[in-house]
Amino acid sequence: MMKGNVMEQDKLYFLRKSLVVLILILFLALVGIMLISTQVKTISLNYYGTNQTVITLADSVDSFLIQNKIYVEDDSNISPSVESKIENGMNIDITSKTESAKIDLQSMKDNIQKITAKVEEVTEIIPYETEKSETALINRGLKTVIQEGTNGEKVIKYLIKYSGDKEIYRAELSSNINQEPQKEVIEVGTKIVNSVSRSSAVQSLDSIYLDDNFKLYNINLSAENQKYAYSLCMQYGIEYELFLAIMYKESGYNVNALGGGNSYGLCQIHVSNHANLRAKLGVSDFFDPYDNMTAGAYLLSHYFSAARARVSSPEDIEVYALNAYNMGDGVYYQTCFSQGILHRSYSTTVRNIRDRLKANGGL
Repeated sequence: MMKGNVMEQDKLYFLRKSLVVLILILFLALVGIMLISTQVKTISLNYYGTNQTVITLADSVDSFLIQNKIYVEDDSNISPSVESKIENGMNIDITSKTESAKIDLQSMKDNIQKITAKVEEVTEIIPYETEKSETALINRGLKTVIQEGTNGEKVIKYLIKYSGDKEIYRAELSSNINQEPQKEVIEVGTKIVNSVSRSSAVQSLDSIYLDDNFKLYNINLSAENQKYAYSLCMQYGIEYELFLAIMYKESGYNVNALGGGNSYGLCQIHVSNHANLRAKLGVSDFFDPYDNMTAGAYLLSHYFSAARARVSSPEDIEVYALNAYNMGDGVYYQTCFSQGILHRSYSTTVRNIRDRLKANGGL
């Protein structure tokens, strides 16, 4: 009886021990499954355009490719990079660089149909150059053309591409010069003279043109007379527009004007000055516009010199010279300037005419 009880107890012990071992095994298995489940990741793989879902334990893209024996061509893009860690739900794209660089052929075809190309010939002007030199043989302010300048010509071929009507590309294919330009050669006068004779002025007007500062005004004075007036102003250092304003004030550009029976021509040269001017300048006919302007410019220059000895500012010098021209230096000095009177209506009027002429290009 005792022996039977012992055997029953051994069986119970063995069963208990076996149950404990089984529970331990099940526990360890469960823990293992849980550990494995945390390392298992599901990813989406795009393999050269073929999409599939893959379950992996790999921890990086590189190990994923190795474990799954995935062949990757040399000329391929892998995204994300092989160093990237694998994460659950990740997308891995393996594509050919050639494939990824493909262009929509239909779109390209549409664009090509819109682009046109043609070769065009364009004739272009080659501007001539100007060569200037100074000469003391010509009065200051005048120029002599030694050689006329002529433009050259060249023909250029261009390859031009258009997208619709818009030019998008231009390349020069060739350039041929049909005519070489011929440079213009000019001599610029530097000679300063104290007097100018009518004959020397007239004979030079046909062959000499004036410098770039000369302007032909819309006034009742011929172009030839304006050119000669300008040359006188350059020689005597007088403002051209001021000289034109004086003539307008004095005579209204009437070459035959006779003021009070004793003042002649464009500049209204008073008879009291005729003898001295004939001797000094060689002028003879005070109704002749060239002789008259020669005398007028000389007198104005003389009055500017007198003004510089009396006043200092440019404005006061101009005002003094104008009033002295109108009244004579001696009379103006005695009756006005010495009494503290600088400005008179004459100088104000002439200066206003000058300003209006310059602003409007005429009177």
